Amino acid sequence: MATSSSTEGRFAQVLQCPICLESLRRPKVLPCGHTYCNSCLQSHISSKVINRGTPQACFPCPVCRADTTLPDNTASVDQWAELFPVNSIVSSLLDVSVETFGEKFCDICRKWNRETSAKSFCKDCKRFLCTLCKEHHNETLSCISHDVVDLSTDYDTSIRIPSLSTIEKCLKHLNKNIEFYCIDHNLLCCNTCGFLEHRKCEKVIPIDDMVKTFDSKAKSKYLETNIRNIGDHIKEITGKIKENADNIQNDKSAILQQIRSLRAELNVKLQKLEDELIASLEGNHKTEDLTLHNQEARAQSLISGIGSDLTQLDLVMTHGSEVQKVIILHSMEENLNRYFKAISEYQEELKDIKIGLECNKNLPDLINNLNEFGQITVARLQTKFPPCSPVTASQREEETVDGSSMNQLMDRKAMKVSEFSVKLPDDSSSCYISDVLSLETAKHIFVDWNNEKIKVYGENFQLLQSMKLQGSPWNGSILPDNSMAVTLPFRKTILFFRIDDKMHSVREIKTRLQCWGIAVMKDQLVITTGCDEDSILILDTNGSEIRTVRPHNYLSENMLYPYNVKINRDKTIIYISYYSGNKLVAYNTSWNVLFTYTDQDMNGPEGIDTDREGNIVLCGYSSYNVQQISTDGKLIKVLITKKEDMKVPVTIQFYRDMDRFFVTYRDCDVVEVYDMCD
Repeated sequence: MATSSSTEGRFAQVLQCPICLESLRRPKVLPCGHTYCNSCLQSHISSKVINRGTPQACFPCPVCRADTTLPDNTASVDQWAELFPVNSIVSSLLDVSVETFGEKFCDICRKWNRETSAKSFCKDCKRFLCTLCKEHHNETLSCISHDVVDLSTDYDTSIRIPSLSTIEKCLKHLNKNIEFYCIDHNLLCCNTCGFLEHRKCEKVIPIDDMVKTFDSKAKSKYLETNIRNIGDHIKEITGKIKENADNIQNDKSAILQQIRSLRAELNVKLQKLEDELIASLEGNHKTEDLTLHNQEARAQSLISGIGSDLTQLDLVMTHGSEVQKVIILHSMEENLNRYFKAISEYQEELKDIKIGLECNKNLPDLINNLNEFGQITVARLQTKFPPCSPVTASQREEETVDGSSMNQLMDRKAMKVSEFSVKLPDDSSSCYISDVLSLETAKHIFVDWNNEKIKVYGENFQLLQSMKLQGSPWNGSILPDNSMAVTLPFRKTILFFRIDDKMHSVREIKTRLQCWGIAVMKDQLVITTGCDEDSILILDTNGSEIRTVRPHNYLSENMLYPYNVKINRDKTIIYISYYSGNKLVAYNTSWNVLFTYTDQDMNGPEGIDTDREGNIVLCGYSSYNVQQISTDGKLIKVLITKKEDMKVPVTIQFYRDMDRFFVTYRDCDVVEVYDMCD
């Protein structure tokens, strides 16, 4: 589409089809909310639909992979995309974007690298047309019925508000308006849905009644902020993916160099062994060859002597006197004895010589077993991210560089006295101490989310023991029998340990929902579930669910994402931090709300503890601070304000008669120790 850069900047992502990456044409919206071109959606459904021809026929959304049921699987295959409603908002935005901004050029001519001024616009094709292309367009059989407007006279140059009427339509029954809200299922429905699916539900109210109590501005701000927050997390994940891609490319280059170096080292070693063996062969051959040469020379000398004797014997016997014959024969007899002796010696000395190669006895096995230099291994370790937690819009408001606020003008009542490291040599990630427990035996237990460990330290902060878990732990609590319970949220598991000379697991229980915070109240476990139903589970110590706590007005009161839980020393008040709603809520043991605490400078409340007087101390994960709150829900003072290094406080734990406390931070290897000051 020919639109100005400003328009493209405003609508680029909304108006682009995720499949063809072009401007949406006849945009169709799925129940999950994602929109595609009609033709792109049809192609996707035809290729991906499963259980074709049955009532269970469905296909995955190309973006979110949600299973989407065909509204009518008896329809013709080439009409499946038509069954889904048009996204009227996107369609209107398309009209606005093509009719409002900048000079228009013919889209067809542009494909041929020609810029021809557009005179008309086809609302069905979403294309600008010059005079000539308009004539061809109108003569095309499939385009005869299209709505083509004259740019100079036939369209409104003001920005139109998109038609929103289709938002009120039921996605299951397109001709019905949404009229009811089912509180039991947290679903909006039309008359038909209400009769067919919710007639047995106890709490179904008209949508007009819901509108009266629904804070749309707060909810809109909450959703917008959290969608952006999720986008930020996805960008962080994308960055990690790119980082991994760079890392494995670097790993590949390093391994290639390592392989070549290994081959070079082997070549050098083999060449050295070969040279040494050849030198040994040459030396041995030279020695034996010289011996044989000397033996041959002596034999040749003897042969020459024998020849000379035979010549003399023949001459004397032919021409000599009898005396001469006696003398020569006597001499020859002595020579004969010498010859026999020489032959005997030669035969004794003469050996059959054979030079051979005796290989190292380990060499054949080495050659047979050396089928490879090594193996390429791929280690896939779970990337550790802090939980993607809902945040409120207020935390995105601009702050000054030094983090100054009114609370910083208040007197600080906590002083940092020391810090110590909880990083172990075999930790694969930076520490994320999500909870701290102090025992009466002066032991301190640190729950490390990133490294999936429980770490036990002594009074002087020396490591006593640690245990690796199969999953990331979040919260812990000490039971009456001095055993310890730890939550593993994503595994929906609570582990129970004995902290003796050697820590050991004794049992585990499974939970219906994710388990984040945990506290012990008499013989019951109080479990917070985060965004998994935004509820609180009450279990017995065997894991049986006794009840579920979720205030009826939790949506309107923004009591969302219950994260951490703390019970006061008298076991009479339960404190729950609601991360999304920026709230601390105090309940009595009957689960009636005693008070709700909020503060403009407390964002993303997480870790909770109580001091000697019973006041609550609360960590602000997103506001980088720690506040002290009275037992009736009033701010007393700010103990820790935002630091220059922007450390994110996660949890706090008092010890030593309640005058000293630990503070831990996100992705931080040290734990800070503070003293309360008057």
